[in-house]
Parts: sequence; structure tokens; C-alpha cells
Amino acid sequence: MDNRTRSIALLALAAFGLGLVPAVAGAAAAPAAGARDDVVLTLTEKVIKDLSSSGLVLAFHVLVSNPAAAPRELVRYRYRVRIDQKEYINTEVSLDAPLAVPGGGRTLIALPVKITYELLFKAVGPIEGRALCDIVGDMYFRNERQKEQKAPFAYSGEFPIFKDPEIDLPALDVLDLTVGGADVVFKPLFRNLNGYDLIVEAIDYELFFSGRPVLAGAIPGDKSLPANGEKSFALPFLLDFFEAGEDVRAGFAGDEFPCRFTGRIVIASAWGRLVIRFDRSQPLKLDIKR
Repeated sequence: MDNRTRSIALLALAAFGLGLVPAVAGAAAAPAAGARDDVVLTLTEKVIKDLSSSGLVLAFHVLVSNPAAAPRELVRYRYRVRIDQKEYINTEVSLDAPLAVPGGGRTLIALPVKITYELLFKAVGPIEGRALCDIVGDMYFRNERQKEQKAPFAYSGEFPIFKDPEIDLPALDVLDLTVGGADVVFKPLFRNLNGYDLIVEAIDYELFFSGRPVLAGAIPGDKSLPANGEKSFALPFLLDFFEAGEDVRAGFAGDEFPCRFTGRIVIASAWGRLVIRFDRSQPLKLDIKR
């Protein structure tokens, strides 16, 4: 059989969209039994892509099999999307450029459902952890006699509700303070707001005191965050006031000074590698050990 992946332009619907796009070809599932010349739709896999704290794409990869000798063309389709049993979208789409399926051949396509959390919560209400997406509809294929044939589909898949870790900056431990510098321990606190563990591969950071860079690097050791939990990290270093500048030295003369902590968190997840940027600024209090 001719096993090819055809493409069609993504149809965007504001911040929520669904369309037919190329799917990554893999091991094709055998089509289900049907009428001799009926086009058969077979779900091969479900993929979550572009996961972030704003939303994600849930893609259903579908194998379109045409057992007839003559080619068929996908000309339109209709679909309804329900999330946690509540209707989210219901529409019909006509294709400007029909998608051809060769006679006796197969074409792999993807039905991507783009989900934006903000719109989802407005339409469905609060969701914690995970949600179930159901997509039901029909694809309409035109044969060589210009007659349409309907091929129904109904798929479902779960997707996560992901929240970025929160970062707090507790008081700076000042172990020793002299005219020329300070021996300090910076202790950022990372909080996981999700109901599942976050497997953190790396946390790279840059630290600023009173607008001046004072430390940069990667947090060592085990950085993974427990579900609905938090973890504090100790970053000790010696601060030279002559190198850091007068603004930094002056900051240590008071009770607090401006602090900025910026960088990225790299997370290994079941839905792919996530890279989260963070940038936290707040007054940093001093805890001077006497």
C-alpha cells in the first residue's frame, strides 16, 4: 500500500483550534473492518505537545485508509469537543484544498485540539490535576463520481493542568559581615503547585543584589519537587563589596535591599521536556547571625 502523510493547513479558532495537520509517521494500526469501499479511520496514538502553564495541544493521530481502487478526497468535517462532559466547541469546517487519499492507500493525519487554560476555565469551570477531552464528529470524503461518503470518529484523551513552580526568597543568612564583604547563604524556596511530582533536571540561575550581579550558576544536588510540596536550596558564597559595588555595600547597612533571582527550570515529564523561565524580584531581608 501507498503509506503517505498528507498535509492540510491548521484551522485556528482564536486561542482554541482544531485542524488537520501532518502527523509523524510510525507503526500504523490495522484499520477496523467496514464496508468494502468505506473509508476507515483508525486512531494510532494521542500526543500532548507544547505543554506550559498557559495550555497545551492534544493531538489525535488518525490513519485514513481507502480500500477502494479510486482515490477519495476529504472535503469537509464537523466535530464537537467536550471537556469533562461539558461542551466546549461545536462546528463544521470546509476545506479550501481537499485532502487526497489514493486508491488502495493510506494517509496519516493529526487532529490537534489546542487548549488554553484561561478559556477552558471560563467555559468549563475550575479543574484540578487532569481533564478528559472527547472529540466526536464526521469526515466527509468525495469519490470519483462527486458523491460524498461520511466517516464517523469518536476519540478521547486525558490532558494535565500544569502550573509553573512558585519561588519565594526568604531572608538572607549573613554569617559574617565586615567592611570589605560578607559571608552569606542565599536560600530560594521552590514550591510545586501540581498534584504530581516534578522531576527537575536542572535549575540555572543568576542573582542580583541592588541591581548588581553577585552570583550565577546551577543549583546542585536533587532538585525534584514533590507533589503539592516545596524544597529550599542553600547557596553559600562570599561577597566582596569592592567587586560588587557601593550600592551592594550600602544595602547591607540596612534591614533589606532589592533582590532579583532569574533563570530557568528544566523538567523531565511524561509529556516531554519542559523549560520554564523564572524572574522573581522582591526586597530581600537580612538575617544577621551575631
